[in-house]
Amino acid sequence: MPDSRSGHPAGPYFSIDLHLHTNRGSSDSNLALKDLVDRASAIGIGAVCITEHDNMWDLREMAELSDKSGVMFLRGMEVTTDMGHIGAFGLERYIGGIYKLAELRRIVDLEGGILIANHPFRYKLDARFSFINPDSEPIDPSYPDRAAKLKIFEMVDAIEVLNGACSEDENVFALQVARHLGLAEVAGSDSHSAGSVGCVTTLLDAPVKDERALIDAIRAKRCRAGRGLLKSALAPFDLPSAAE
Repeated sequence: MPDSRSGHPAGPYFSIDLHLHTNRGSSDSNLALKDLVDRASAIGIGAVCITEHDNMWDLREMAELSDKSGVMFLRGMEVTTDMGHIGAFGLERYIGGIYKLAELRRIVDLEGGILIANHPFRYKLDARFSFINPDSEPIDPSYPDRAAKLKIFEMVDAIEVLNGACSEDENVFALQVARHLGLAEVAGSDSHSAGSVGCVTTLLDAPVKDERALIDAIRAKRCRAGRGLLKSALAPFDLPSAAE
């Protein structure tokens, strides 16, 4: 049955960490592959997506890793673009020119993939930073409808509304924007070390068996953001009552 407030499935859930980096493919990460495998096995997560910065793991390696570990590992990529960090699923490798989000959108469409706006408001609600919205005004947390006009949101299929390295205010604001736009809502730990793997997760209404099934589920909005896996108290991430 769907959740009456959001239209999302109310549970039970298949939990995926949709966004993390290893020290093998991301220079800023301290997360060793063995530690990731051990951690994923210990917390009982449904699947883990390795999304390195601007590069991807080989599909055969991911299959071998899943077979040997008993944990489902899927792959994506976090692309650094002219409009921010974008989670890309459905590509085989990094392709020249996709640092331009418009080109990334074109290529991903050809491959039948999806794009996710990762942590779109990190640091952008802080008055010390001058981030300008399309109305030539600073981002105002009181007006998610204005922030929803940002060009980036015309180019993506989903918004990472819950990021393990963002503040609660940044995450809530991203959720408000996603609800305003009607875009799919996902979550990822953005982990760079073992301890934070699975701290927040994307919740699906049914298990997936591969990357294509994951893409289809997010495109169909059969997903939502959640947290509490590490405390055995998994729950959806939703707007505070006063903000609804």
